[in-house]
Amino acid sequence: MTDSFESSIRGMPVLDLQVLQSFYGSLSEEDIEAVLLRFYQEASLYHQRLSRALAMQNVMDIIQMAHKLKSMAAMTGAQQYSTLCIHIERMMREDALDELEMLASYVPLLWQQLEQSIQAQTGKAG
Repeated sequence: MTDSFESSIRGMPVLDLQVLQSFYGSLSEEDIEAVLLRFYQEASLYHQRLSRALAMQNVMDIIQMAHKLKSMAAMTGAQQYSTLCIHIERMMREDALDELEMLASYVPLLWQQLEQSIQAQTGKAG
């Protein structure tokens, strides 16, 4: 699974602003900043809940938070984080708890990279 997940994000941007443009249409820099900051504010809460659920191995909460985050992240262009959430949700639905520890180890790392990308784009957050 490690190879599968790592290969799935290889070459994938942490934050792809073209996704924002394709989803929302033509956006000014101010609009992009507003969308990214709104995403960061909302996703931060879900990220914290996912992290707690992973630590407690609360399968239902893991599935719920991963599901919410995968969609939010995908619509915002946070491709790597979205892909991670897809993998986490799939593993939980398949009852593959043995894979959870490896995937969980990526959660803080990819979140930190995403925070840095949002901060670089907006000059805020993180």
